[in-house]
Amino acid sequence: MNLVRIIRSFVRFIANIGRTKTGKIGLAMTLSFFFIALFGPWLTPYSPSATSGQAYASPSWQHLLGTDDIGEDLLSQLIDATRGSVLVGICSGAISCFVGVTIGLIAGYYGGRKGEALMRFTDVTLALPLLPLLVVLGAVFTPSISLVIALIGLLSWPSTTRAIQSQTISLSKRPFVDASRLSGMNSLEIMFKVLLPNQISLVMAWGLFACVTSVILETALDFIGLGSIQNLSWGIMLYFAFGRNALLRGEWWWFIPPGLMIALFGVGLILIAYEIERVMKVRV
Repeated sequence: MNLVRIIRSFVRFIANIGRTKTGKIGLAMTLSFFFIALFGPWLTPYSPSATSGQAYASPSWQHLLGTDDIGEDLLSQLIDATRGSVLVGICSGAISCFVGVTIGLIAGYYGGRKGEALMRFTDVTLALPLLPLLVVLGAVFTPSISLVIALIGLLSWPSTTRAIQSQTISLSKRPFVDASRLSGMNSLEIMFKVLLPNQISLVMAWGLFACVTSVILETALDFIGLGSIQNLSWGIMLYFAFGRNALLRGEWWWFIPPGLMIALFGVGLILIAYEIERVMKVRV
């Protein structure tokens, strides 16, 4: 029954998001990317890694986005790259959200020295130059998609922590938390069964922002050559495009589409995040 209630609540929540034009656009954009990521192998007109036409071919009916310097179809690469970038965004965003929410709940609920120590650690992490640090770590270790996911997820959580900690402090003063203590619930149960469910909208919003941040950081790492070329992504496409002089040759069909995909994916998630914030304010 609990699972059924959760599913029904989630469906109602999504329906509330889709009531506005902004929410509908955000959901449509985001679901389109998920669809491409899931069914990419059946959507590609050619093999992404096989020569299927002349080198540097302009867009045509045979190759809607043209070909690269060795005749590989760029539309097929773009579709295949969507899976890699969306995977990094979801996994890194989930790690970042989990770490940030956990630390924020503990710091906000306990307060005192424990809370101060955790928040000072958060401030130190937040003050670190994230991209240069990722560049150094990416250069030290062998590039792989799992490494990129772990590095981004474990280094991009502080902003989420601060938001959750602030909300937890506010909720901890509410009467229902005192009632939970009197009913015999321990601290962990109060944090994860009482406080966390009352912040689920905020968690979802920050989780979406974390996904956007993860995709941007992953693209930056790929673009400067610190990503895994074995796993195609939008950043890897840009890396190859600039490395093979697509910009100098004016081959816009090689470097503009992956950049546009990054922008549209980010816009879709941000629109949903704003709608989640709207629904949350209405409920409050």
